[in-house]
Amino acid sequence: MTSLSGTILITGGTGTLGHAIVRTAERERWDCQITIYSRSELRQAQMRVEHPRCRYVLGDVREADRLLAAVAGHDVVIHAAAMKRIPECEQYPSECYATNVWGSLNVLRACQLQGVKRLIGISTDKACRAITAYGASKLAMEKLFQAAPGTPTVCTLVRYGNVVASNGSVIPLWREQAAQGKPLLITDPAMTRFWMAPSEAVALIEHAAAMQAGTITIPKMRSLSLAELAAIVAPGAAQLTVGLRSVEKQHEDLVHTDERATSTFSHIILSDVGSEQIAYTSDTAPRLSKDAFLAMLGEAESYE
Repeated sequence: MTSLSGTILITGGTGTLGHAIVRTAERERWDCQITIYSRSELRQAQMRVEHPRCRYVLGDVREADRLLAAVAGHDVVIHAAAMKRIPECEQYPSECYATNVWGSLNVLRACQLQGVKRLIGISTDKACRAITAYGASKLAMEKLFQAAPGTPTVCTLVRYGNVVASNGSVIPLWREQAAQGKPLLITDPAMTRFWMAPSEAVALIEHAAAMQAGTITIPKMRSLSLAELAAIVAPGAAQLTVGLRSVEKQHEDLVHTDERATSTFSHIILSDVGSEQIAYTSDTAPRLSKDAFLAMLGEAESYE
């Protein structure tokens, strides 16, 4: 895998993915200078303590002029900024679209106007057969980036499921409930979700950085049911089913048969030349073993 190089800007860079990219770049000695673009001054201050060599710019992807100035002089932009929580996106879809759709369009236009060489968009399994405001907003982002002409900015995307122990993860909540002797609150024990380690997400972005314009790179992820996950995270704890928070799928889709796909050993590539009909869902995907999940969790928690 070839590391990213040059000047790199990460929108939403104080999140889980941004931290993972910076740690990987430092550990592997990438030949790059990273700029973190985000709207939380507190998170930037906290991240600056751990990673003082990065540049930090306060701003929101909704601010087109701010973005235009921020991306100037960068070779690569990784667009990770998004409104992500499903219930809030359902309750405030206009806010969701303002960030995830119009904000993404602002990022795309800024990159094109400033001659950024490559833009990599971070999408989600919820964009496939979208049924939520969040999923629909990410699908729109995918379409915007795929429709870009490829010059001066090559746009590619990645689509994946849950990153272990990312911001907003259910894992610390369940651990706290177990420590207090309370049952774990579970929406649906049979519900399945995809999981990956932070390092796998970074490797996926590196892979996408070498792909042709308009492609979406998707890993062949493994999955767990919520009951299986709870038994690993808090073994022996009682479980209480509380029902879905909002409109959610019982099983997630990474790829649907209506999409134009090409299968490789470890990835599925969506592009105009894809000709395979592939369905990749969390209920039929290979299951994560307990040891494999704990290794992912250990990696994520070693960063904290």
